[in-house]
Amino acid sequence: MGLALALLAGTSGCGLFKELQDAESASAGSDDEGSASSSTADDGSSETAATSGGQAVCEIATDDRCQDQDTLFSCDPATGEVTEFSCVALCGGNMNFTCLLANNGGQHGCFCVAPGIDASTCSELEGCLRDCVSSADAGCSDKCFSRATAGTIRTYGALVYCAHDDCADMCREAPDQCAACIEYRIITGVGACAVERSLCDSDASEEPW
Repeated sequence: MGLALALLAGTSGCGLFKELQDAESASAGSDDEGSASSSTADDGSSETAATSGGQAVCEIATDDRCQDQDTLFSCDPATGEVTEFSCVALCGGNMNFTCLLANNGGQHGCFCVAPGIDASTCSELEGCLRDCVSSADAGCSDKCFSRATAGTIRTYGALVYCAHDDCADMCREAPDQCAACIEYRIITGVGACAVERSLCDSDASEEPW
C-alpha cells in the first residue's frame, strides 16, 4: 500500500520531506487503497460557493487551500467555483494525515496514510520520515506511518498542516523560498506552530519501558 497525496486534479504519491525539499515537483505514482480522485471526492462532503459578482474569476494560488487539517477547498478555474471537500472522504479506506500545500503553484491536497499499531512517538515518526528523503518511492514513508498509531500520526499532521498554512503566502510570493519556510516551521515550531511543535515533542510512547 502506498502513501498518497489526494488532489482534485489527480493523485500523486510522494515522500513528505522529499516534497518539502523540492516543492515544485511531485513524484508520480498511485496506490491501490490510498489513491483518491475527483470522483471519490464527489462522494464526500462537498459544497459549492458562488463567486463574487457571479464572475468566473478563480486563481488556484488564492482559492485552492486547506481550511484546516481535514478540509480542502478546491478552485475550478474554468467555472470559478470553489468546492469544499472532506479529507476523510477523499482518503476513503485510509486515514487522513493532514491537508497541505502540494506544490508552490498554490495547489493543495489531502495526505492519505495507513496507520499501524506500534507506539512510535511523534518525534520518532518525524525522524523516520526525514530518513526517507532520498528514497526512490513511497515505500519508506509507508513503513514510517505503519509504525505509528493514528493519534501520533494526527499529532504530527497538525504540525505539518500548521507549517504549510503559515507559509502559504510566502509560497505564492516567493516560490523559491517555499520549501525552506515549511521546513523551518516544522523543525522550530516558530510563530503560529509553537503549540503543535510542543505537542509533538511531548508525545510519549505507551510502551511499558
